Amino acid sequence: MNKPITRRINILRDSVARRIAAGEVIDRPQAVVRELLDNSIDADASEISLHISGGGIDEIRVVDNGVGMDEENLKRCFLPHATSKISEFEDIYSTRTLGFRGEALSSIASCSKLSIVSSVSADEPANRLEIIDGSLRELSESKGGKGTVISVKNLFYSMPGRRNFLKSAAAESGQCRTMFIEKALPQLDKSFRYFVDDKLKMFLPASDLKERVISAYGSLFRPEFLQSFSIESDGIKLSAALGTPSLYRKDRKYIHVFINNRRISDYSLVQAVDYAHSSFLPGGCHPVCFLFLDIPPEHVDFNIHPAKREVKFRNLPSIHHTVTEAIGSYLRTKNSFTADISRSRNNNKQISQPVLEPVFDMPRVPLRRSSPIKQQTKSIFKRENLDSIAAELEPAQGIETVDRLRPETALIYLGQIFNLFLIFEHGENLMLVDQHAAHERIIFNSLSSKKPEVQELLVPLNLRLERDVQRAVERNLDEYSALGFELQKVSEGDWLINAMPALCSGMEDAVTGFFKNRINDAAELKKELFAMISCRSAIKDGDSIDDISALEIADAVLKMDNQRCPHGRPILQLISRDQLFRMFGRTF
Repeated sequence: MNKPITRRINILRDSVARRIAAGEVIDRPQAVVRELLDNSIDADASEISLHISGGGIDEIRVVDNGVGMDEENLKRCFLPHATSKISEFEDIYSTRTLGFRGEALSSIASCSKLSIVSSVSADEPANRLEIIDGSLRELSESKGGKGTVISVKNLFYSMPGRRNFLKSAAAESGQCRTMFIEKALPQLDKSFRYFVDDKLKMFLPASDLKERVISAYGSLFRPEFLQSFSIESDGIKLSAALGTPSLYRKDRKYIHVFINNRRISDYSLVQAVDYAHSSFLPGGCHPVCFLFLDIPPEHVDFNIHPAKREVKFRNLPSIHHTVTEAIGSYLRTKNSFTADISRSRNNNKQISQPVLEPVFDMPRVPLRRSSPIKQQTKSIFKRENLDSIAAELEPAQGIETVDRLRPETALIYLGQIFNLFLIFEHGENLMLVDQHAAHERIIFNSLSSKKPEVQELLVPLNLRLERDVQRAVERNLDEYSALGFELQKVSEGDWLINAMPALCSGMEDAVTGFFKNRINDAAELKKELFAMISCRSAIKDGDSIDDISALEIADAVLKMDNQRCPHGRPILQLISRDQLFRMFGRTF
């Protein structure tokens, strides 16, 4: 019988162990940039420069004017687990520095040729340190002002396997630029410079958040389509630079979340940003948002990923709620079209709306007034319901609103085009209203403000739920009951709907689809359900309506705090007198 082969367990040489450990922290030039910029920021530098040569493979150099290091600290800084940020394990839960493990310089020194020049005072000579393969080769006096210069040359020169997996110099340089921007965005009190092969590619002066984003992303975002705000709630400081509802994308590429000045990957918070925008953007579209959260360090744990890209939260649902409410409230306040009308009336400036081209380029399609005596016109409001609907549409606090409008004084109805758009003259503005989208929002707001009537079903609806969907339903039974749904579990995966909101009569297939095909909480279900009911109940494209209904629609819309349909499409567009004059080349 053959004896089993056993292999002797060896203790790795220190140099080998260091190279292996270095590979966990430093996998490409971008990682070196991340660690060096973190060190400069933690050193309280106000000016930081990043120099990249050969995609960061030939050299990465960071220059800062921070506190610097004296000779004793300089001799220790590249040793494994050498750090000035913590001394006990518990300190990692209270530190606010970007680095704290003491791994970065040790890892970099193990896979490159590293030199450091540093001084704690402009009046004293600097010290220069040179390390190769993790070992000190030279320590000497040098010229240099207060601060630190770190140069990393020939990255992975002693690790050809790792170097072979790097991309082209241009691609690596692009990733270094991305990391540079991520580190610079939250540090508004610092100025940053980015050089590639000795050419200045980007300068980010100390500025406010909106200006920092515009400076970093250049022509991607026009200033008029970006807005920013800051709040503090429940111990969380929240700042955000976000696009107006006119600026959106088909992907989530520009939803960036930062926790305590670190860019993180956390889908739940990206989802919170998406959800806050859902009433302002078309379906399937995503916002532009740079979100910054400052959370007490004892409530977050970054010590779970080498690059600190992942984080654990002590109370994620609370943070999710804060983000959703803060962004949603800001959007409702700042993106009301009523506020745009008031601003236009007051300062006579062109409104930054994407209506820049002539809209009437078909002269053979005249404006026409819908007559209430024509048989095909519809009156979509019952007179007894007008006051109650208006009462439900109170303007949001902080929005300058127009007084309740009357046709004979402030709002003139001009007519309807394409059996879809209602046209009004309001002061110095031409206002176009999408009748279907407007009526959708009116119905949606009315439904949301009332307790639903419950209708018991003579024949219950059968539901077959997948396991994960069933778990979500079980968690939200009380919320579904408050919404008007009576759900009964018959067996594992088999359920009955014994009652549902009376508003859903005739929509049984759609209701069962909500429960079968997705995992929703009750609030999301309510929103989607009411949006579906509103869409099906509202006046349709192609319907002609009478003058009274048109005026009542406009009057109700102007009192809304959210002038978008439940699916996020705009309800109205505004063209100022000045814009019209410019379209036709007239002077004013």
